[in-house]
Amino acid sequence: MRKYLANALIGPAQARAAHHQALQKNPGIVSGVEELLATCPPADVGDDEAPIFLFSAGWRSGSTLLQRLIMSDKDVLIWGEPYDECGMIQALADTTKAFRAGWPPQDYYYDGTPPGELSGNWIANLFPSLADLRKGHRALFDTLFAHPAKTAGASRWGIKEVRLGVEHAYYLRWLYPKAQFVFLYRNPLDAYRSYCRYGRNWYDTFPDAPVFTPMAFGKHWRYLMKGYMENAKSLDALVIRYEDLIEGRVNLNEIEKHLGIHIDHSVLDNKVGSSERGGKKVLVSKLEKWLLKRAVSPLAEELGYTW
Repeated sequence: MRKYLANALIGPAQARAAHHQALQKNPGIVSGVEELLATCPPADVGDDEAPIFLFSAGWRSGSTLLQRLIMSDKDVLIWGEPYDECGMIQALADTTKAFRAGWPPQDYYYDGTPPGELSGNWIANLFPSLADLRKGHRALFDTLFAHPAKTAGASRWGIKEVRLGVEHAYYLRWLYPKAQFVFLYRNPLDAYRSYCRYGRNWYDTFPDAPVFTPMAFGKHWRYLMKGYMENAKSLDALVIRYEDLIEGRVNLNEIEKHLGIHIDHSVLDNKVGSSERGGKKVLVSKLEKWLLKRAVSPLAEELGYTW
């Protein structure tokens, strides 16, 4: 009786054991992409597409300034947080989580048998190849981002984002092996103070992930920054501190060399727009500062940010 009750309420013991064992391997986007690469490496011979992905650790961290600097190369178009609240890239990347050793079974993949001869075979699970899966994912990016950029006259394109984590960088590298990455970050208190001027009513994804509080803002910053710092080397990403950028401590020639572009250095002197909103100052209370500090610690302190 106990066995039947357990099966009904929590599932068979064998299934639960297998699930627990799978979870021990920390499955996620990165592990899924690694499995895809091991099972079906991308045939990138002749593929010179090298989009630029600019990832910022949250909002109000200077990503638009860096986007403008990169786009001062007239051959580059960087899309700015396209369809930001849809979570489109996140959702596509999430589909890779399921890939792991033993799944999908090899006999699920279509083997080229003429369709007319398949009716006598087991076809309950009939999958296109992994190569076609990758082509399908990439086709969306090529159609939505690459094609309109090139139609506009740009030879290279990219995306500036403030919501994407390092796991999404690995997904994008799977699609574009020659992609270039730049990670940008700023003092989280300064970024949050600037964010407050906009009403604190933005979303990571709508409607399930609002960022209305200093805790939500700080956790987002810490999660992104942790991934950036730990994986920048493996992704050959250029990491830039916003304060160094605006105070002239970043070698702009290094950005040019890393991305293979030519930029107009005077862009940093040309301010476009303002977060002051009519000169009004927004009060960040002591409680908000405390909550934010709690959310970003200890990483913020390790990066030299204290308040």
